[in-house]
Amino acid sequence: MQFDPITKYLYSDNGIFLKKMYCPYNVNWMELDSTNSTYRKCSKCDHLIVDSKYLDDVDLVHLIESNPNACLRLDMNQENIKIVSNGILDQK
Repeated sequence: MQFDPITKYLYSDNGIFLKKMYCPYNVNWMELDSTNSTYRKCSKCDHLIVDSKYLDDVDLVHLIESNPNACLRLDMNQENIKIVSNGILDQK
C-alpha cells in the first residue's frame, strides 16, 4: 500500500486510489477496545478498526472494495507501507 500523509490518500501498490483516510473522532489505537491483534473496536462510533500492517495489497483492495467505509489503522513505520507525495513514491 501507498499513503500520502499530506492528502491522507491511500493507494494500492500499483497506484490505484483506494480511499481518503479520515476519522472524525481522532482516536488513539491504544485507547480502543482490543478484540484481537488485527482488530480493535471504537467506543465512539462502534466500528471495528483494522490494523493494516497485517494486510497485503490484495487483502487491502478487497476490504476497501467490499466496505469503502472501512476504518483502518496506518503506522508510517509498518513494513507494508510506502510513503508518497502527490502520488509519487518518496525515495528516502
